[in-house]
Amino acid sequence: MLLAAVNASAITVQEIGVNPFETPIVSITGIGTVCVYAGVNKLNVDGVATDGFCIDPFHWSLASSSSYSYEALASGPKGAAMGSTIALDVERLWGSYYSQALTSPTVAAGLQIAIWKLVGGSAVTVVSGNDYGAAGYINNVESLTYSGPVANLVALTGPGQDYTVPAPIGNGGGVPDGGTTAILLGAALCGVAAMGRKLRST
Repeated sequence: MLLAAVNASAITVQEIGVNPFETPIVSITGIGTVCVYAGVNKLNVDGVATDGFCIDPFHWSLASSSSYSYEALASGPKGAAMGSTIALDVERLWGSYYSQALTSPTVAAGLQIAIWKLVGGSAVTVVSGNDYGAAGYINNVESLTYSGPVANLVALTGPGQDYTVPAPIGNGGGVPDGGTTAILLGAALCGVAAMGRKLRST
């Protein structure tokens, strides 16, 4: 599988910040009661700016680490694999609310809290009262009649907190960068030129 090939080498993940966000107070088993930044994680993944959401409320984030790897979303986060049903719900959440989250701190926080609640279950409680719509988001994506968009996501697993991000190129996600596009275009042109020479020689 292509994901296995992508997963073979270590990936450097740098957390640039969280934006947009809200700051709810949450209680997390093993962490305690803390004020958190709940929103869109701005990441640098092997030099590429990437948006993600934390799927791992049980570990603190690291500023940077070169020891991350891609995993199937259902296998994340480390030590508490969410399984395929929750992974599908997370992909539905992203599909339904990510575009709004880019400009709305309230939606961004609700999406992040919904992901934490799905992954962490009763181990994650919003103490400050306002869940920014997370409960409604979860009800929407768990509906038997859900027919909205479903994102293609993977887990980024490493020594700090784990994230979900769009699937990398070669695993059904993303768009080739300029360098990749140039290589593909060059290969295609070489193929056309070779075909032209072959046709002329016959």
